[in-house]
Parts: sequence; structure tokens; C-alpha cells
Amino acid sequence: MKRILLVVSLCALISQLHATPAAAAEARHARGGLGFHDLSAPIGMRWWMSGEKVGLDLGIGFNSEPSNIAADEKVMGYAFDLGVPLVMHSWDNAHLLFRPGLLYQSQEVGFDADPGPGFEFDTENQTTMSVLAELEAEIFLRDNFSVSASHGIAFRSYDPGFGADSETSFGTFGNNFTNVGFHVYFFGGER
Repeated sequence: MKRILLVVSLCALISQLHATPAAAAEARHARGGLGFHDLSAPIGMRWWMSGEKVGLDLGIGFNSEPSNIAADEKVMGYAFDLGVPLVMHSWDNAHLLFRPGLLYQSQEVGFDADPGPGFEFDTENQTTMSVLAELEAEIFLRDNFSVSASHGIAFRSYDPGFGADSETSFGTFGNNFTNVGFHVYFFGGER
């Protein structure tokens, strides 16, 4: 929590140091842009609707890497992030957002499918579905460019595959300084 407050304070200070008299008012930005909210799904976009009070976040991520049990085989994974940022309060160059969302992740795990003495590579999917409720601070450093950090609560359902029972968990999370998201707005004209 202290790190998030420090990041938000630093971003606000940087924003004010770089502000010109004309930019001292609320930052201007287009309705939609590219950026990311979660490191698991770093290719994303944010689009503002309803008079800039309700938005839609979409993100995707994927990976393909060597298996840890067979270097000549690959395992793949992907993630989808969906969120609905709702503006709770705005100041000059900053928004406080409530962001309910869903994060779905799937990762292949390699294993030996041959119970005998040979080796037969196969994969099983492990999946996680997270239901998130978070507070996000979005700070505009310049027109059409923002950084953001968030913290909140999450309910997670994890399916380890291999016929095992799913596991559920509930807890808090936070994106610290190294996980600051960003958005560059350039779609849909300026508000």
C-alpha cells in the first residue's frame, strides 16, 4: 500500500513539474488507446464510453517456451483480461477508478504419457480464473499518456489438470512500482 501511494505521489509530482499553464487543467485524451493493465495479458486496449465515466479494458497474452522435461518440445500458455473501469473521482490529470474484472489464464504442462520404460511427451492444461475488484489510480503525465497502479481483492479458481480437484482461494493483491501499467490514447478522437 505504501509503495502504491509513493508511485501515485511521484507520478502526480512529475505531472505537475511538466505541466504548462495550458496543460494545468484536466488532461485531454482520445476515447481509446493501447496499453496494459496486467502483466499476464500485456497486449491490451482501453476504450471510454458514457461521457468518459465507464470504460472497457481488453487484454491478451501468450507464451511458447521449451518444456522443462523435454527441451525439443514446446509448451504454450495464454491469458485474457477483461475489466470495466468506472471513474469514482477525477482531479486535474488523475482518475480514481473502481475496476471489476476477470482474468483467465491457461498454461500447458509437459509430462511423460508412457507409463512404461519409454518416453512419450504429452501436455495437460492448468487453468486459473480470477474474479477481481480493484481500485486503480490513473495519472496523466501528458495529454493522451497515462500510467496506473492498482490494488484490490481477488477470488481465484485453479484447476491443476491431471484429473485433480479444483482449488479456490481469496485474497488481496497489488501492483507495485515494477508493475505500473500504462495507456497511450489515440483512437476515437479527443473528448
